[in-house]
Amino acid sequence: MNKISLSDRISGSLFGLLLCDSLGTAVECQTSGSFDPVKSLRGGGKFQLKPGQFTDDGSMALCLSIALLDNLNNIHSSIKQMNLYRRWYANGYLSSNGECFDIGITVRIALNKFISNSDQSETAYYGNTSNKASGNGSLMRLAPIPLLYYQDPSHAVIEAMNSSKTTHASLLCLDSCRIYTVLIIGALQGFSKDDLLNTDQLFVPNGLPNDYWINNPLDADVFKVINGSYKQLNPPEIKASGFVIETMEAALWAFYHTNSFEEGALKAVNLGNDADTVGAIYGMLAGAFCGIDNIPNEWKEKCYFNDLIQTISDELFRQSQIRTNVSIVYKKVLEVYDELAKFYSGTIKRRVLPCPKQYKSMKEFNEDIQQLHSIYETVLKSLDEDQEMITNDEKQVIFNRSKSVLEQFLSLIEDDKHSLIIKWSRNINPFSQKK
Repeated sequence: MNKISLSDRISGSLFGLLLCDSLGTAVECQTSGSFDPVKSLRGGGKFQLKPGQFTDDGSMALCLSIALLDNLNNIHSSIKQMNLYRRWYANGYLSSNGECFDIGITVRIALNKFISNSDQSETAYYGNTSNKASGNGSLMRLAPIPLLYYQDPSHAVIEAMNSSKTTHASLLCLDSCRIYTVLIIGALQGFSKDDLLNTDQLFVPNGLPNDYWINNPLDADVFKVINGSYKQLNPPEIKASGFVIETMEAALWAFYHTNSFEEGALKAVNLGNDADTVGAIYGMLAGAFCGIDNIPNEWKEKCYFNDLIQTISDELFRQSQIRTNVSIVYKKVLEVYDELAKFYSGTIKRRVLPCPKQYKSMKEFNEDIQQLHSIYETVLKSLDEDQEMITNDEKQVIFNRSKSVLEQFLSLIEDDKHSLIIKWSRNINPFSQKK
């Protein structure tokens, strides 16, 4: 077995998902061979993102992480998950650029059903059960479940299916999430690639009954993939489509045919089409297998909100050992993000867009930036009241990571400022830009 620490594997899986999502967005919806091959994080693409900005795949995975880590009340996990997806959908919560700029049709339909019925149910399973609705939208966000529940694989596969059912309830989606959960757990446990991708016998990680696949067989189409179709095929037979079976097959093809995280990531996203999601699904498995230190540093440094993501990853590792109250570091860094995100999306981002309260001067804009700083300082002031509950080392980590979160929002605000100036310059009677 590979000697990589569990915490490094968990970080590798979460960052791997986000970074390969970002890597693929440059060529999303483009036919393989019609674009210059992706060689590094370059941004651009249909949404004109910056290098390191991730799409809906990454945002939903982060929402799922936070929902799973929330153990303070008795609200059903499916409702917690859908409530956070709803915040992302409505306000860009945990988006890399502060807005929900892309959402799959199947996810949108399920969320709209949830919004219409959110006060009428104790669970939130709104996924379509038809195999015709077997998109890759639940598999693309899966990683937090095996990362958190790796010590109990039987429970992990149940949670994987339940999480999928919130938006994608077809048997193909449920079984794809089951088998991929098992593969990620195996990677976390340090099994070799030959073990994970053994076609003589379906892989069974430590802690899962040896007869699990006999008693809980996979759908025939899912079994065909996991039985090694990706080993024999190559493009154009390997397709980066939105169909969950083909997406998983493409991700495993890239994982099987390469020897490093970077090589596999580039192989996955250069398939084009649904490149960001193939990348995300490859990245969560390859990241768990390779560990965070084997992901290019240049990529990690460019990942948007990377200190927030590291905090979430650290807490997934901590809670995977024993479920307890969340750490003070996680609690405070997430509080900083939540408060800044609320003001950014609800005030600054909204006033940049056409609306009755749209900014009419740079003075108004700068006043709200100062308000953002005040919110940040108010949240961190509470640390001085918790002297007996927090160590100096923890306090320093909180300050450093919170500052990084603030700086990321300020970076987004600079983009908004540029957008405002362009709008003002095009206006026949431009508003005053006096500072």
